[in-house]
Amino acid sequence: MKKYALIVSAILAVMLVSCATGSKENPDDRAIAAGVKAWNDREPEAAAPYWNEIKDEKVKKQYQNYVAAYKAGSDALESTDSTKNEAKLLAACNTALDKFGSLDPALKLPSDVAEKGASLSAKRIDALVAGGKITAAKKLYASAVKVYGSTDELTQANKEADVVSSLFAKSSALNSEIEKVRAIPTFEEKVAAYDSVLASYASAEKEIDAAANNAGVAKTQGVSANVRSFKKTRQDLAIERASVIRDRAYEYKTQINEEFARTPENAGENGKMPLEAILAHYQSVQKNIDGIYQNLLGFAAKYPNDIGQDILDDINAQKKDLEAKIAQVNSEIRTAQEIASRGKVVFPLMIGLFNPDPRSTAESKRSRPAKFSAKNAKGNEYWWGMVSIPKGQMNDLVVTLKDNRTVRVFAENTKSGKLIEKNNMKDLVNRSAKIGNSWPVLNAGGQLTSNKYFFEIQKGKTPDYEGEVVVYSSFIVRMR
Repeated sequence: MKKYALIVSAILAVMLVSCATGSKENPDDRAIAAGVKAWNDREPEAAAPYWNEIKDEKVKKQYQNYVAAYKAGSDALESTDSTKNEAKLLAACNTALDKFGSLDPALKLPSDVAEKGASLSAKRIDALVAGGKITAAKKLYASAVKVYGSTDELTQANKEADVVSSLFAKSSALNSEIEKVRAIPTFEEKVAAYDSVLASYASAEKEIDAAANNAGVAKTQGVSANVRSFKKTRQDLAIERASVIRDRAYEYKTQINEEFARTPENAGENGKMPLEAILAHYQSVQKNIDGIYQNLLGFAAKYPNDIGQDILDDINAQKKDLEAKIAQVNSEIRTAQEIASRGKVVFPLMIGLFNPDPRSTAESKRSRPAKFSAKNAKGNEYWWGMVSIPKGQMNDLVVTLKDNRTVRVFAENTKSGKLIEKNNMKDLVNRSAKIGNSWPVLNAGGQLTSNKYFFEIQKGKTPDYEGEVVVYSSFIVRMR
């Protein structure tokens, strides 16, 4: 702008010399020159009377438009005094730059107007940088310097854009690395890759902080907002890494669940597995659970900063709970004579919502089933199993068959049916809630006198049958 002003000043000097030497000058040129001088020496509006005297209508319109453009730009700047809306502020800033930028280079902006416009532009650049719009911020800076000249505020705003631009470049490269980490299938390699990327983030943060401090823009809105976002990405990544490790830790819990629910391969037909074999099976279950737990402790020792005591407490409580249940099973199995009188044994022997079937999607939280089956049954047959229902929960026990033979469920040992009629034992099945071949015992925890249930499968039309026993949080919900 200064270059153009010098050129016009030279032209004006030539015109004045020509006038002094008596050369004939165009009246429009004199009006233009007088208007330019009035604009620059006094105020832009002072040029209007001179330019109104221009005879050439096209040229007159051009110079009158300069006055109008200045007023529109000035009004745009003034409008920013009454709003804090960033969109309106940015629009006013761009309007002022557009109008002032259309002025003839010989026309100078009043210093207070230029100062206000530069300050407004610098703040908008800061806001654009804060919003991550670096290209727009750079474009606004170039326009502001061209119109208002370079100022300390604009220089600082440009430094903000440079720092954040560098931050974005680092962030883009690191984001690419994060995607690669997530695609790694093996646990050990994935965690090592997370650690590597997190170290790169920490290094990048130091570089960004140093650059921002050296540029004197560390505390500006534009830089601080983006630095916070960058650091949050690192924090989120650290949480993501911790989640991977915690998920791996909980896999041990799942293994313990699966081991507890394991059914022996040689369970035998028709529920006739020898009691000694049943006892040996549950002893092996307990041994395997202990092994899994030791593996968990080794895993926790490897990642002491990531495996919190809450995880260990949770899994340890589960282990103790399952060990207690295994102890119950073993205790029951050891009373061989009494057990033998109960009838056939379902597997797994103990069921309950503590060990849900992962295949089930029912809202009623169907448990993992206990299976039973028989071939060549010539009459009524008797079965028993154990069920874990926490106190205060109205869980339902349901026996389901693949055919329509009748089922009766009892709270006590029937001695293979010998005591049912003799002791007038109560059938616990709620027949009004029966659905198809499912025979429900509603609120089983309140009706069973112990953690054992006994049921009778009556003779059907065929000698073979099979079914399962499950626990529902609410069989009524399923029925609806």
